[in-house]
Amino acid sequence: MRFMTKIPSRSFFAAILLVVAALILILFLRSKDNLKVDTFKTGSGYGYSITTHGKIYIYQPFIPAVEGNIPFSSRSDARKAGKMVQRKLKNKEEPSLSVDDLLNEGINIRHN
Repeated sequence: MRFMTKIPSRSFFAAILLVVAALILILFLRSKDNLKVDTFKTGSGYGYSITTHGKIYIYQPFIPAVEGNIPFSSRSDARKAGKMVQRKLKNKEEPSLSVDDLLNEGINIRHN
């Protein structure tokens, strides 16, 4: 007696490949949405951090692009800067900020 094995068709392999690609896409999109901006109090001002999957990805206790270790003067300014960096990361851009970026968002770059 001969055993006959059925070879899966090409459409079966295409369906499996499609499911795997969809799962990878979902995981990729979720990881980009998982970037979270948190603000925190420093000794004399505020800073921000960006976390992904519960791990700190960026920790910024000082105003970027400004000479010296100057913290943000308000929680709101720290959040605005963090949101700009978050947007850049989601758009696969360099997550750096310039003085012009900060000023255009109305962020005070001089600590009071």
